[in-house]
Amino acid sequence: MVHHSSRIKLSVGQIFWRETGDNYRPIAIFLHGSWDDSSQWENITDLLGENFHCLALDLLGFGNSIAIQTPTSIEHEVDCLHEFLTALKLRQVYLVGHSLGAWIAISYTLKYPELIKGVVAISPEGFSLNNLQQYSQSTKWLLAHPWLFRLWLKGLQLMASVSDHANSLEKTQAYWDFFKKFTITCSLFFRRSIPEIRRELVVDRLSQFRSPLLVLQDESDSPCIIEKSQTNTKAVQKIEYKLIKKSEFISTQESWLQVAREIQIFLDQVQLKIDREEVELW
Repeated sequence: MVHHSSRIKLSVGQIFWRETGDNYRPIAIFLHGSWDDSSQWENITDLLGENFHCLALDLLGFGNSIAIQTPTSIEHEVDCLHEFLTALKLRQVYLVGHSLGAWIAISYTLKYPELIKGVVAISPEGFSLNNLQQYSQSTKWLLAHPWLFRLWLKGLQLMASVSDHANSLEKTQAYWDFFKKFTITCSLFFRRSIPEIRRELVVDRLSQFRSPLLVLQDESDSPCIIEKSQTNTKAVQKIEYKLIKKSEFISTQESWLQVAREIQIFLDQVQLKIDREEVELW
């Protein structure tokens, strides 16, 4: 099986991607989650590479992809994805997205339905603001006052030198380093106003979604998020919705196998229908 990575210069920056599988196979594009990069998909693309030509991208500004200007909207990422697919002359592809990647995949398909065979959305963002509002206020404050946060860290360091607060300090420092690493996620989710984010939600446009869609939801998500996701996706005509019964969603090897299996079954079913239609046309 073929494994390699590549880069391409676009008008918006440079995109890095990992590639698995043979060129003559049906193409599946993998879009990572809010707090990750293309390496998230390594286990899944290894499993699916036997039957699909898998391309896992670092979204613009994430991982090894370099943005000329910081992406300020989901639409910006959608336009970048379109430029990428156009540059590589890729049409009639499958999109597989997790979290932020699922939001981009659904938004892209709504804009360019003729280019997409089917979509797999894993714990998707973009259906509602509920999961953002749970932690957005404190995070927005943190990102808006970095000097206060650093001052607090220094205070904790002084406390750690005379007491047993080292573990707490390490966690707090790790929290800050984590947010600094994912500046694009912070820009898209926490440095924009609620009205700006709401305008890009896909919920009001799902009735226009025509491609086959599989939604895989983490069973450990809050009941409110699961309910919203189930309710909103009912507007899609060709929809499958499944709960993944693993608290360690997309982390343990067993979880990867379960997710990969669901993706494989769905893509195989869609591809079989497409192949049959082509035979009938002949």
